[in-house]
Amino acid sequence: MATNARVACPLDAWTKLTNSLSTGDISLMLANDVAVSLQATSGTTPPTDAVGPLELMARGNGWSEATIAEKFPGVASADTLWAKPRTKDNFRGGAIVSISHA
Repeated sequence: MATNARVACPLDAWTKLTNSLSTGDISLMLANDVAVSLQATSGTTPPTDAVGPLELMARGNGWSEATIAEKFPGVASADTLWAKPRTKDNFRGGAIVSISHA
């Protein structure tokens, strides 16, 4: 299902940004100044990692025109994207991630 949303990501928890999105490009941007880790999984089980291999570090930092599989080539059948605020630095209630995909 197409999405164009701002997703609130509470501190110390993985928040699902997509659901079973194996194809199609994603535009992703950090909407506030709280850095987040990104991780991909196959399916809807949250990651067990404390942090993800990719990070969004500052307002406006993000990617566009890339699939989850292109950004996470080491995750077999990656189709679900997750975000987790990286640290308590600049904590203002969590991170806000803007995501858009077809």
